[in-house]
Amino acid sequence: MRIVDHLTPDGPDKILHVRSVGCDVNIIVGTHDPNGVPFTTVEVLPHVPDDEGTRWMHLGTSNVVVMPVSHDEFPTAPPADPVSTPLQGEAQR
Repeated sequence: MRIVDHLTPDGPDKILHVRSVGCDVNIIVGTHDPNGVPFTTVEVLPHVPDDEGTRWMHLGTSNVVVMPVSHDEFPTAPPADPVSTPLQGEAQR
């Protein structure tokens, strides 16, 4: 395994581009939302087709945003009464 530190949000290293078998991976640092909250974007781009003519596809999300956790926005504790807040697809009790 090769470890690459990709921590500088300015300059030529803002985007780390990795070519792999079947896909390219872009890691973009130094972006932020309109409120100034920083985030990192990870994109997985399947080769369509690759150099040998093989078409690749992704299962699941091809883009992921990683951002700091705000306890006001993302509660860590489950709801006080989980029965009163059914999950999507869960039958009412």
